[in-house]
Amino acid sequence: MPKQRFFNLPDSKKEKIIDTAYDMFIEMDYEDVTIRALAKAFDISIGSFYQYFHDKDDLYLYLMSTIEKKIYAAHEQKYGYFLMDPNVIPIEDICTQKEIEFNRTWYRAPVEVMMKFYFNEYSKDLNSNVMKELIELKNSGKLKDSVDIDFIFHIYATSMFNILMYFRENNITDENQKIDLKTKFYTDWFLRGILK
Repeated sequence: MPKQRFFNLPDSKKEKIIDTAYDMFIEMDYEDVTIRALAKAFDISIGSFYQYFHDKDDLYLYLMSTIEKKIYAAHEQKYGYFLMDPNVIPIEDICTQKEIEFNRTWYRAPVEVMMKFYFNEYSKDLNSNVMKELIELKNSGKLKDSVDIDFIFHIYATSMFNILMYFRENNITDENQKIDLKTKFYTDWFLRGILK
C-alpha cells in the first residue's frame, strides 16, 4: 500500500501521479516502466517516489486496487451484495476510459505482481467486502455449520488468482467469456459449497 506521505499530498499532485502512471502502464509493457521514468514523468525525484511508494509494484497494485474497489462499490450499491449476486455491471458503466484501459493491462502484468495482489495485504483490503458479506451470511445462519470463514475467504481470494492463470494459459481474452466462466464458478461451485 502507498505510504502516508502519498495520501498527504494535495489532491492535484496525487491526481497527476495517478493519471500519469495510468498513461505509462497503458502505453508500455510493465517491465519497461522504470521508477526513474515514473519519477521524471511525475516531476519528482526518485527519493520522493520512494517516500510515496515501496516500489513500482506498490504503485501499480494501488492503482489496480482502487479501480477494483470502485467496481465492488458500484455493485454493492446497486445490488446490496457482491458475493451473493451473480449480476455484473459492465465496467464501462462504472469506470472512465483510461481506468478501463489500465484495468486491461492486468492480463499482461507479471505473475509475481499478480501474486502480490492476491496473496498479500491488497487482497485483504480489496476483498474486505467479501469478508463482511461472509460474516453476515454466517450470522444470519445461511452458511453451512462447518464453514470456516477465514479459510473460505482464503479460498475465494486464491481462486481469483487461479482463474486468472487459467485465462492466461488458455488465451481467453473475450470479456464476456471471462465473466461467464467466473460467474459459473462462483455460483455453481463456490456458493453451493458454503451455503445451506
